[in-house]
Parts: sequence; C-alpha cells; structure tokens
Amino acid sequence: MTDQRLNNEIETYSEWRSNVSDSVQELSTFLKSNNVTDLRTHHQFETVLGALADDNLSVAFVAEFSRGKSEMINTIFFGNYKKRILPSGTGRTTMCPTELMYDPNLPSSIRLLPIESRKDERALFELKKDSELWHEIQFDADDVNSVSEAMKGMTENKLVSKNYAKKLKFDLLEDENSEIGLPLNEYDEVEIPSWRHAIINLPHPLLEQGLVILDTPGLNAIGAEPELTINQLSTAHTVVFILSHDTGVTSTDLELWEQHLGGETGDNTGAARNQRKLVALNKIDALWDGIRTEEEIQQEIDVQIGATAKTLTLDPDNIFAVSAQKGLLAKLNDDQELLERSNILSLESAIANKLIPEKRKIVVEKVRGSLEGILDSASSVLDNRLKDADEHIAELKQLSSKNTDVISHIMLKVQSEKTSLEKDMQRYQALRTVYSKETSKLVQILSPDRLEKLIAITKHNMARCASSITLQKTISKYFDRLNYYIDSAIKQANEIAVLSESITRDFEQDHGIANFRVRRLRLEKFKQEVARLEAKHSNLKETKTLFFREQMSITNRFYESVCQASRKIFSRAQRDATNWNNNLMVPMETYVREHHTQLRRRLESVKRIHKASDTVEQRLQELKQMQATLLEQHDQFTQYQNTLASLLREAEQANTPPELEDNSSADILYWDHKTKF
Repeated sequence: MTDQRLNNEIETYSEWRSNVSDSVQELSTFLKSNNVTDLRTHHQFETVLGALADDNLSVAFVAEFSRGKSEMINTIFFGNYKKRILPSGTGRTTMCPTELMYDPNLPSSIRLLPIESRKDERALFELKKDSELWHEIQFDADDVNSVSEAMKGMTENKLVSKNYAKKLKFDLLEDENSEIGLPLNEYDEVEIPSWRHAIINLPHPLLEQGLVILDTPGLNAIGAEPELTINQLSTAHTVVFILSHDTGVTSTDLELWEQHLGGETGDNTGAARNQRKLVALNKIDALWDGIRTEEEIQQEIDVQIGATAKTLTLDPDNIFAVSAQKGLLAKLNDDQELLERSNILSLESAIANKLIPEKRKIVVEKVRGSLEGILDSASSVLDNRLKDADEHIAELKQLSSKNTDVISHIMLKVQSEKTSLEKDMQRYQALRTVYSKETSKLVQILSPDRLEKLIAITKHNMARCASSITLQKTISKYFDRLNYYIDSAIKQANEIAVLSESITRDFEQDHGIANFRVRRLRLEKFKQEVARLEAKHSNLKETKTLFFREQMSITNRFYESVCQASRKIFSRAQRDATNWNNNLMVPMETYVREHHTQLRRRLESVKRIHKASDTVEQRLQELKQMQATLLEQHDQFTQYQNTLASLLREAEQANTPPELEDNSSADILYWDHKTKF
C-alpha cells in the first residue's frame, strides 16, 4: 500500500488495544491480590480480555458485477505485490463471496466451498466448521505468481440447467426487461459459479494485524446468501460500496444499497449507521479523453457526486470519484503523479478514518459495559474498608484512659451492630429466594428453547400458507412475537431492578452502607435490532403471487437469514441478562460481607482491650498501619482506574470531530475515587 495511512492507523489501534488489555489485566490482578472481588467477577475480566485478544477489523467491499471491485481491493491492499492478486477483468469475475484474512495456525491457502452446499440447510458459519466440505488450494505466500495463480480458482464457473440453478436458489433473468438475475442461453442453461464461498489465508501485513477484507459480488450472490448481509456486511466496521462513474446509481445498485446495506435513513439512527459507509465512483479515467479540460472533468465529477449523494441519502464527503485501474497501474510503476490523479489515496485515507474510530467505539462500549459494575463495587469495598478503619481508630482513641464504662459501651454498640446485620443478612437470604425466582423468569423469557419453538411453528405455518396474504401475516406474527418476548424481558428486568433497589435501600438506611447504584438492564437495543431485521427482510412479505417453488424459496430464505439473525440477537440478549443477573447484587453482597468482617474484628479488638490482653496504643498502631496500607491500595486502585479511563477517553476524543472537541470534553466520563466509570 503506497499510502501508509491505513497501515499506520491499524498499528496505532493495535497498540492502543494492547494497552487497554494490559490495563484491564493489571486491574484484575490488583483486585484479586487484595481480595476485593470474587471468582465470578474475575470470570468477567477473563471474558473481556479474551474479547480484546480475539479481535479483528473488518472492511467490506460491495458492488454489482463489472464495477471494478476486485481491482479496487488489488489497488488498495496489494499494490506493493506488483501484480494483480485477485482476478480482475471484464465480465463476471469473482462470483463467490470472498474473505481475506490471516490465521498463523493455518497454511497459506484458498479454501473453496462448492456451490452444491446450498442444498445443505446449515448456516454458513456452521459449514465453516466442516473442513471436509471445503476444497483447499495451498500456495507459496512468498511467490507472487503462486498466490495469483491460486486465486484464479475462485472464478471457475459451470453451465447447469435452469431447474438445477433454481434448486440452488439462484435468481434467473427470465424477463428481458429485468436487470436482476443470471441470463439463460438458448438451451435454457445458465452459468453459475462453481464455488459458494472462498476464504483466503494470506500473511499480509494488514491481515496479520487482524484486518479482514470481505469481497461480495453482486445482488445475486448476496440475495442467495442472506447470511452475508446478517452476519458479515451488517457487522463490518466499514463498507465500501462501488459504483461505475459512467452509469451512476442503476436500479440494481439502488436495490443492493437499500435492501442489503441498510441504506434507508428515515431516522437519526439510520443516518448514523450510514456514516460508516463509503461510496467509490469508479472508472473516472473514462473522462480522461484528452478533449475535456481538467475543469470540465472536475465539474462532471462534482455533478455525479451530488446526484449519487441525493439518491443514496449520503453525505457527499463519503463519496469518492476514483480510478482503481489507474491507481493499480501507478503503484505497479511507482508513478506518483498518476496515483494522485486516480484519487485512490483519498479513498484509502477515508477507509482509515472510518474503520478505526468505529472499531474503537465498539471496544470502548464493550469494556465499559462489562467492567462498570465491577469497578463500582470495588470502589465501594475500598471506600468502606477505609471508613471502618477510621471508625475503629476513632473508637479506640476514646479508650486511651481505658475507662471500663466506655469500653463496655463500645463493645455493646459494636455487638448490637453485628447482631442487627446478621439478622438482616438472614432476612436477605429469604428475599434472595424471591429474587432468584424473578431472575430465572427473565432468563427463561429469552431462552433458546422458547425461540426455537417459535421458529418451528412459524416455518410449519409458512409451509401451509395458501396465499401471499397469509404468508405475510405469518411472517408479521413472527416479528410481533419477537417484540413481545423482548418487551416482556424489559418489563421483568425493570421489576428485578426495583426489587434490588428496595433491598439495597434497607441496608443503606439500617447500616449506613454507601449508596449503591443499581444498574438497569438495557434491552431496548435488541428491540431496535429486531426492527432493523424486519425492515431489511420486508421483501419476504411482498410476494404478489405464490406458487409452491416461491413458497419453499421464501421459507428457506426466512430460515437462513431471519431465523439465524434472531438466534444471534436473542443469544446476546440472554447473555447480557445472565451477566446482569449474576452481578446485580454483587456490590452490596460484597460490602455486607466486608462490613460483617470488620464489625467482628472491631468487637474482638475491644474485647482484647477489655481483658487487658492488649493495650490501646498497640492496637491503635496496628490500625494506623492498616489504614496506611488501605490508603495506598485506594490510591493504586484510582491510578489503575484513571489509566484505563484515560485510554477509553483517548478513543472517544479520537472519534470526535475537531469542531466538537472543545464542547464535548466536559461530557467525557473519567475516574477518580469519587466518580463513576
């Protein structure tokens, strides 16, 4: 890559992520060594560390055929190879979706999934685990010719009958006026790709740092592989949508954008999601005819960018007029002037500007969401250890004269506090049974078994539908039920939170425990995901006529796309609910145990003094040493918190547009011993 911007940004991000991981590890070790948290809490730390270690950046390139998508990938990522790596040329070249990645545990190779696997009802992520299904071509990563030759296998096609192509879920161009579908020849045969999916394992510098490149070829491929839209395109940190400058946005381009890239921008959320998308108007070199002046060329480009921005409802700053072919030629020949004119460098910088901030944002949200409750709890424990030590020191200072009446009074006071706390702990255990039943209900509402029953019933009903109207109603009922489940879970979570607040309030009032913040479970985001899923697959409900073949096709697409996506949504929702349940009462329970331990120690200390087995001065000296240790622990904890908070704040500031930095800085949360994470 001639422009080192993306490479430098990924290196900087990798270093930042490593620093975040180190900071989380140091916090975990500190809390564990000082007995501030329990094993359940440290399991959460391990989960966060695992997620940080198993991290990647993904950029997807999406286009209809003959838009120059493979050439674009060659230019941006493989220009330094001095040769085309991905097959690129006229006509339908790369017809199967392709992932470029690097796993050091696997050989340098291209793995190809036969197109016949479309008959297999398993989801693509399940097929990836079945190594016997895949055809592997290994290559020498140090030999450019070996790499390039291996890639040619992706372009293999074959002629099949119209009926067989339909069995494999291909849309055919049977209407001459349609722009969608594969064309039939005079024998009613159609050319289809030999491979359904390709995974390239290549030791490229960017791929080695965790970058994953997704190459998706056209509406036919995406339409027949709905899991691409659900599991890969929708989660890509940056999407580059490629158009041809000479045609602009065609009807198939627009359908691809609206149906599969979530191009609708009817609300602020949709507009925000569109900001991670870039559009490349490719092949501007067609304007370099030697007749137009540079001013005329730029004017035509500006007009095309404006029209594209209006059609796609996208910020014109996210649209780049480029020439991938001339950019690659410039890199092959080290022609800086031609490279500048191709405008590829601007697109590369834009990818870096979108890719890294989007990924940093995800990491920040993940770390904050996972550790917020833990660190609140740890902060309360350390605060209350200091508070108990201060109170004990204050009590012992009253005993300097060793007044028997004062000693007896303090002993009775501490004993009374300890007895009262133990009674309330017993009462809490009884309430804990009620609490456990309520939390079990929440997990059950989002259980996989419940969702699977709904999926089975819906598929059964879809197979029996006799008209498009009943099919539409069946699919609508499915989404209505999903929303009902999530609404029920939200209601149940709020009831649990109210119960928890009542329990903690009693302990706060009766025992002077610090005000614990009961975190609410936010499941609304999953309802939004269901809404987006329904909108994205609204075309399943728009069938005008219904024949058996269409019915089976719609049912299969429903299972492969909507059902698989629903499983992922509900799996994450249940995981969030389970983690929330497990940790909701941890801060209070941890402090109550700590407080009980401190009361027991205070009582033993006063008893020892009362029996003259110890002196007040000796005990005061011990407590002051302990107080100093606790203050040091508190300061260390604050330093660890602030280090991690600073790293997360660094990511937020990097994501903030320059014109907003001054106004937004006051809203950025940071830690000290008084503030919340």
